[in-house]
Order: sequence, then structure tokens, then C-alpha cells
Amino acid sequence: MFDYKLLQALSAVARQGSFDQAASELGLTQSAVSQRVKLLEQRLGQPLLVRAHPIRPTQAGLALMRHQQQVEMMESALASSLSQDEDSHYQRIRLAVNADSLATWLPSVLAGLHRKHRVLSELTVEDEVVTLERLRRGEVAGCISAHAQAVQGCRSTLLGNLDYILVCSPEFASTHFNEGVDAQSLRLAPTLKYSSNDDLLAQFLQTFYPTDNSLPPHHLIPSAQGFVDAVLNHMGYAALPRLQIQFALNNGELQQLGTHSLAVPLYWHSWRLQSPVMELVGKSLLAQSRISLSR
Repeated sequence: MFDYKLLQALSAVARQGSFDQAASELGLTQSAVSQRVKLLEQRLGQPLLVRAHPIRPTQAGLALMRHQQQVEMMESALASSLSQDEDSHYQRIRLAVNADSLATWLPSVLAGLHRKHRVLSELTVEDEVVTLERLRRGEVAGCISAHAQAVQGCRSTLLGNLDYILVCSPEFASTHFNEGVDAQSLRLAPTLKYSSNDDLLAQFLQTFYPTDNSLPPHHLIPSAQGFVDAVLNHMGYAALPRLQIQFALNNGELQQLGTHSLAVPLYWHSWRLQSPVMELVGKSLLAQSRISLSR
């Protein structure tokens, strides 16, 4: 039988990448967290963490993290069902989501879950192509990903498509696209990337304006709202969700470059063994996606 205080310490260290941050999360000393992890490793007779920078779990550590995540969900569901004062109990969910969903259609889902079901959301924001790794590592109970293939022990459900278009400010267009929008002008003009993992623009250009694999000069701005603000302030053009910038298009602050639209599919991934609250999360996501996302 596992000591779940030890598992909790292991998961916190692996999720945070350091003993100090894990100690802060758990309200313990760094020494106490370290002792709990060492004790768990001694009982199992194998290392559970790779002491690198950042710290990461071994394969055995990953398996234990996934187990601990599922136990935590089940305990939360049980506590909710046994609570005599339902209004005083909150349930926490850990999710990995992409920034563009968080900037557009996802907040209404989270707000509804909090308002109607007293759900507290703990989000990790990543590019939609890497969120699935958080679920695979056992750091979260569910994720929104661009990948359809479910990882072992999980299920995958199509939510819909988030449609992206190329946009820039009229001032930027008059400077960089005065002679039209084509493959050459798009590869010479400055643009934006969310992170080093963000290949959305490369995918857009290769799909609709193929030449070579070279990327335009770009800013690196890891913020969904910062992306929009940078485009509004004439720093570059970008591929943005139509859902996010429709108002700016309507009032003339932004203009579309070309006529193409890239549909990026989004999938909801979660463990097959689910707590009632995670079943509720999945149903809420599907309901809102039918309203907000394209098919």
C-alpha cells in the first residue's frame, strides 16, 4: 500500500521541477519534501526522479504520478459526496490548455463549472501541440491538444476546429504588403511566434504559400493577448484565431491578409477512469465547443 503523502511530494517535485517550489506548493520545508521522496524511492528500491535542471520523473516516477492524479480525483469526488455542507466544498481540477482556447472560448466553460459546481481550475498553459505531454506525465487530469491519438489509459474526443487567419494592422500592411500578399512578401515581413514549439505560422505558410522552409524574422511573445497587442501596434503580422480578433477586424484595427483560413482541430484528452467532476468537465467542454468552434 502506498503512502499518498509521499506520492503527493513526488508529484509536486516533478510538476514544479524543483524541491523548493514543491515545498512552497505543499506548505512544507524543502528538507521535508526531499525526505518524503527519498523514503518513497527507498521503499520501491529505484530512483523516481532525475536530479537535473529542471528535475524530471523517471518512467517509474511517471507511473506513480499518473496513479496519484487519479487517486486525487477520486478522493475529491468522495469528499464531495460525503460532505454534509455541499456549499462549503470545492473540487480542484488540473488541466493543460492552449493559450488561444484560454483567450477565446474556454473561460466561459471554466466560469460555468465554478459558478454551478464549485470547481476550482488549476491551469498549465502550453502550445496545443505539447499539452498532451503534461497528461502523459501525470501532471494534469485532462488537456486540450491538437493531437488526435490518445495516450495509454486515456481517451480522446474531437471538440472542433479553431480557425486561424493571417492579420496585421492597416499601417503594417501599407509598409510591408503594398504590392500584395505572396510567399515572398510574407517571408520578408516580421511576424510573431508564441514559443519555440509554435509551428502554426510555418504550417500556414507551407499550406497556402509554399516556397522553402525558411521562416520570417519574428518576435517571440508567449502571451495570447500580447500577440494581439503586438499586431495592433504594428510589430508584425500573425496567424490568429478569427474568434479572438473578429471585433478588431470589424472596426478596421486589423485587416486580413489573403483569403485563406487554417482550421486547427482541438481534442479533449482525459483518463478513461474518471471522477464525476471530470466527466462534467468533458461534457461542458463539448457543449461549448459546439457553439464556438467550427466543424
